[in-house]
Amino acid sequence: MAIKYFKLYLLFVFITAISFFFGLRLLGQDSDFLSYSTFYDSISNDFSFSDTRFEYGFVLLNLLFKNVFNADIHVMLVALAFVSLAIKEFLFIKGNNALIITIFYLLGMGLLHEMTQIRVAIAISFVLLSFYYKSINRLYISFAIFLCSIMFHYSMAFFVMGFIIPNSWFLMNKLKIPMIFIYAIIAAITLYVIQGILVSNISIISLYASRADNESFNFASVRFIGLAFPLLIGVFSFNELSVFQKRCFIISLAAYAVSIPASLIPTVASRIFELGWVCFYFWVPGISSKKRKYTALFFLALVSLYFAIRNVYLEPIFGMQ
Repeated sequence: MAIKYFKLYLLFVFITAISFFFGLRLLGQDSDFLSYSTFYDSISNDFSFSDTRFEYGFVLLNLLFKNVFNADIHVMLVALAFVSLAIKEFLFIKGNNALIITIFYLLGMGLLHEMTQIRVAIAISFVLLSFYYKSINRLYISFAIFLCSIMFHYSMAFFVMGFIIPNSWFLMNKLKIPMIFIYAIIAAITLYVIQGILVSNISIISLYASRADNESFNFASVRFIGLAFPLLIGVFSFNELSVFQKRCFIISLAAYAVSIPASLIPTVASRIFELGWVCFYFWVPGISSKKRKYTALFFLALVSLYFAIRNVYLEPIFGMQ
């Protein structure tokens, strides 16, 4: 028992240290931090939600930390990073290979999410936690957490396709791989059909669309090709996964498929692809065949390490003035 509590203490210290590293922006500032900082400085008690594109949950946290706690923005960012990482670590521990998958996650997505896109980071943590509670039949709490995730980032609505599937379909293997492929293709076609409506009615997507001529989604990128291998392994290992892991796999597969038609608006395609990428870290450890699992982990590690090097050295996203 003493060893267990000591391990939990070490884990707490580790997450706290990483949260300070991310929240204090020790690698330098990034474009998201500049927009967050500007918003934080401008927010006041008579603030109107119509004055910003940020979601209600994030705005309320800004009001809480600034006007109630009278705290610096870095305090809020450290707190959000800690909550986000703590939830993800809770879910990693529920599976296998928690230590190594934590390291892969921090290299691949931690620098991008917990340190830059903090709204997405906390929102994904909540939505994955809702998947977990849904998978153990805690339906009311899972639904409440799912709604909370959308309050931090509207893109979490994409996870509905994994949330609505009944547990019994997974437990009795009613959901077969061909059906999941059709599910993903339908999602891709639906996005292709309604993208004009989305561009016309959602300001942030309209902004992304306006940049389309100057951007591109690279189908020959390390992440797109590298993650194809574990995804293919997941197709043949689907029935080995737990209910929670199956939900995560569906999001990974759907995001991969949807990113193809979404590439007409490259930024949207990248955002959707990243939602599926995060989920890899939660279902790959569930593969029971050691050969398949370690092969999938190898490619996941390769992609993660490359993006850590790219984001810090090759195409730095930090150090902006």
